[in-house]
Amino acid sequence: MFIQYLYVLKINYFMLKKLFCFLSLIIVTTNFYAQQTANYTSKLVDYNTAFHLYNNHQYLAAQSLFTDIINTSVDENIKSKSAYYSAISAVQLNQKNADQLIKLFLKEYPTSVNQKSAYLNLANYYFLNENYTDALNWYVMIDEQSLSTAEKNSFNFNKGYSFFQNKQYDEAKIYFNKLLDSSNDLEARYYLGYIAYEEDDYTKASSMFEEVKNEQRYLKEISYYQADINFKLGNFQKAIDVALQQYESSNPREKSELSKIIGESYFNLENYKKALGYLKNYQGKKGKWNNTDYYQLGYVFFKQQDYQSAISEFSKIIDGNRCDCSECILPFSKFVSKNQTKTTST
Repeated sequence: MFIQYLYVLKINYFMLKKLFCFLSLIIVTTNFYAQQTANYTSKLVDYNTAFHLYNNHQYLAAQSLFTDIINTSVDENIKSKSAYYSAISAVQLNQKNADQLIKLFLKEYPTSVNQKSAYLNLANYYFLNENYTDALNWYVMIDEQSLSTAEKNSFNFNKGYSFFQNKQYDEAKIYFNKLLDSSNDLEARYYLGYIAYEEDDYTKASSMFEEVKNEQRYLKEISYYQADINFKLGNFQKAIDVALQQYESSNPREKSELSKIIGESYFNLENYKKALGYLKNYQGKKGKWNNTDYYQLGYVFFKQQDYQSAISEFSKIIDGNRCDCSECILPFSKFVSKNQTKTTST
């Protein structure tokens, strides 16, 4: 009887032990999930607060909260979103490490729904910091069809301008042409005009510049290009008229370039008296004159019968071992020297 009693006690003991373990497990599990839920709820509140700050352009405060969530949250979805907005906040603040934060986000969350947006923001970050080669490397990752109309305009301009800065003009024209008749129409026409100018397509360049000639931001540049285009097309009086419109309001560097156009145009029109002052005001390319510059000024002095000055300018060419204008200059030099000798003797 006593043995049976002990046996029953033993069974009850093991049952109680199992029951205790089971109840303990339930309590621990319940506490764990309670903590998880509390953590999730707390971080969700923090995330919503950070997102509100972000939407109100308080990027530094938002970034601080997003970073805290990344370091403390156990929910991967919240962490992924926080990592994205923390990186984009860095872009908005133009922080030096913004590109690295976006790349880290792309590495850790390669399947995120924000992946394509991250590509665009990274490309724009490089673009705004004038790193056009890196910008292009990321713009090619973007599916243009997935962008809104406003995003497409910005994308086409930024990508076209990046190609433009890298002197990849054929590629740049593709994207600038997409912007014609859009909100970026004037910018596109200006750069298409500049490309045409660089490619010696002066008719197209002039046409494009004509469309944006009233834009104050492009006025000075366009006036110079239009003057130079008319000069190269042989429209010398038109070149003079356009250049003179901007001459007085120009800075010294701009005045030097305009002086060359005006002076050489008067020279070609054989108005040597007016050409003289402008040719003398020209400062040369990077501060240096070439043989043509010396020849034209020397010839103007010659036509003004200032033979001593003519000799001085011609000699600057003759003293050089290479001279493209030697066949033209030598007769003038001999004539001037001979005339100068006669003048001295009398």
